[in-house]
Amino acid sequence: MTVRDWAIILAVVFWGLLVVTICYVLAKVVGLLEEVTRDLRETTDRILPTLDQVTETATGVNVELARVDTIIAGVQSITATTDQLVGVVHATVSNPLIKAAAFAAGTARATRKLRD
Repeated sequence: MTVRDWAIILAVVFWGLLVVTICYVLAKVVGLLEEVTRDLRETTDRILPTLDQVTETATGVNVELARVDTIIAGVQSITATTDQLVGVVHATVSNPLIKAAAFAAGTARATRKLRD
């Protein structure tokens, strides 16, 4: 055998080992990808029911918020009516009370002057 033959044999063995190594690495990568895919499916299967529950909860919260908005609108209406009522009562009661107080003060002063 010549040096050229040995070089060819060495090159063939090197390429053969290189192909075997690349096949081994690719097999490991494929196994890793299969494992990741399986884990992703399991995670998806666990997350989807939770997301459904979150959606149901958010829908319920939105319904309750609509009810609260209705209650707040009613309270605002009641507050406005009460404010108007207080204004009417104030106008009705305060003016006669002021007049009565003024009359009482005037009467007391006049009574004092008459006694003196």
